[in-house]
Order: sequence, then structure tokens, then C-alpha cells
Amino acid sequence: MTNVRSGKVVVITGPRRIEVMEQAVRDPDPQEVLIRTAVSGISAGTEMNVYRGLAPQWRRRVDPITGLFEAAGTTAFSYPLTYGYANVGVVEEVGAAVSGLASGDLVFSFSPHQEWSVVDAAQVTRLPALRAVQHGILVANVNTALNGVLDAHPPLEAAVVVSGLGVIGLLATQLLRRTGPSYLAGIDRSAFRRRLAHAFGASETYPPGAEVARSIRGRTANRGADILVEVSGAPGALNEAIRIVGRNGLIVALSWYSGSFEGLDLGGEFHHNRVRIRSSQVDEVNPALGPLWSADRRMEIALRLLGELDLDPLFTHRFAIDEAADAYRCVDELEEGLVQCVFTY
Repeated sequence: MTNVRSGKVVVITGPRRIEVMEQAVRDPDPQEVLIRTAVSGISAGTEMNVYRGLAPQWRRRVDPITGLFEAAGTTAFSYPLTYGYANVGVVEEVGAAVSGLASGDLVFSFSPHQEWSVVDAAQVTRLPALRAVQHGILVANVNTALNGVLDAHPPLEAAVVVSGLGVIGLLATQLLRRTGPSYLAGIDRSAFRRRLAHAFGASETYPPGAEVARSIRGRTANRGADILVEVSGAPGALNEAIRIVGRNGLIVALSWYSGSFEGLDLGGEFHHNRVRIRSSQVDEVNPALGPLWSADRRMEIALRLLGELDLDPLFTHRFAIDEAADAYRCVDELEEGLVQCVFTY
């Protein structure tokens, strides 16, 4: 007999507009599982661009053949939109053809903020034993931070800087500390986040500003940073990143950039110092690492890291799902002391 269920779901109804609605929940098909959400996390980067109406998918769609974002035709996103991709819950029902998952399993899925999710079992990750259920929210973030470090591929004793000390930046700081840098610095406007970066192993931290590049050269015999991991997504930060790295230095960009780039300066340090800029996109592992590295291998490492990294300090704000509008506003305005915002159900 079919169960009749409904549950709350967070819906983006327009730029910076959120409503909590009730939706019917269907039974899982043979290849699917039904998940009851325990917690989910708001992304302060990608998700905020979607919430603000700035993501390119609101205006364009990716051509699957050329890989180009095209303005013609229908857009990838339209209102109303359910969004979110950091959902942790318990498997409630398992489809008849599903193997490897069972009722009662704690799992991660790329599901929106909603009380119930019906998900293809192949897209669900069974979580290991966690010190806290909310740690599972960071599966995607740890993958992204780890991917950035794999793209940076820092040599031993490198001078490394992380620009943007949100969740991914602070995770990257912890991971980069493990690579044996001679110097590790962080940049963020939030004093609270800078203190966390120090606790996670940064040698020094700075607020953004024109003197950071000169200060870092003073710490590196005027060479500048070997590598800068840019996680802020702020156009101005990319300009400063170009100034901070040294000759033939590498900038690894992890975030979507939104806003205007009219002030991007490619006529000074970028050209004369042969600065390299590399996009780190989590859909693909650094191909230079060779065929032994894959997304599956990266996921295995990320799941292990959930038990090894210092995660508790990252969880700073909690909201019930009924308070979704307040939660989004808090993240949008980057309330002081905010790192990871969590929905509870």
C-alpha cells in the first residue's frame, strides 16, 4: 500500500526571496531510496550566488556538446527553485532493486533543503561513523577543498596562501598544513575566521588590503607565494592574488566569481611575472595526477578526513527549517562569527 507523506521544503521564489512550503513525498522506485533528513547545510558560495540571482544558470544554459554557456533558449534555472546540495539523513525505505544500502543507514546526498528526499541510490553516499551527524554535511566541501589542494599540488616547503577563509578555505588550510609548507597564510575580512585559520595551522593571517602582497614578500625573501588558493569568489581578490604570488606562481581558483571584472589588471604582475591561473572544478580530479586518481578515490579520502580534520569549530549557526528566510539572510549578510550554517529538521 502506498504511504501518504508530505514534508517541508525550502523554495527560492525570486532573488533573495525564500518560502517554506509543504510538498507531497512519493514512494521510491526500485532503484531509489527514501531519506528522512536530519540536517542540511547552506553553502556560502555557490548557493548564495543562486539565492541572489547571480548564478549564470539564471541567464544561460550549458550546451552539452560545446560546453559553452549560451544565452539562447531556456535557462537552466527558473523560479520557484528548490536548492541545496549538502543533505544528511537516515534511509527510511529502500527500493526493491537497491543493494549496498539499508533502512537506518546514515547517508549524504546532493538533495535540497527538505524533510524528505527520494534519491537514486547510485547518487547516495553511505557515511562512516561520525563524531557528530552534522559533520556529514561537509562531504561536498571536503571534496572541493581536497580537489583544490590536488590541483595546487604544492611541493614540499612551498609558500602557500589561502584567500577566503569560509568553510572551504578553512578546510583547505588544514589540508595544506599537511603538505609541509614553509609558510602558510590566510586572508579574510573576518577577524573570527582569521583566528580559526591560526588555530588550523596558518603561520599568519591578514585582512584584505594592498599591503598584503608586500608583507608576504617580506616573509619569503621577496619571492612572493608559490601558490595561492583563491576561495573568496570576489573579483577584487583575484587582482590581489595576482600581486601576491611570485614569478611563475600559481593561483588555484575554487569559487564561482560573480560581479564585475572591469578592474581586473592583467597588464602588471600578471604579464611580467608569468602568473598562472587554474580553475579547480570538483567534477574532475587534476588530470596531471594520472589514471590512478579518480573522483571515487577522492571521495574515499574525503570520508576518512571527516574523522581526522577539526570540524566542530566550523559549525557556528543553526536554524530550524521554518526559519529558512532568516538563515539565508544571515549567510547573505555574512554575519560576524559565521562559518557554516545548518538547518535542523
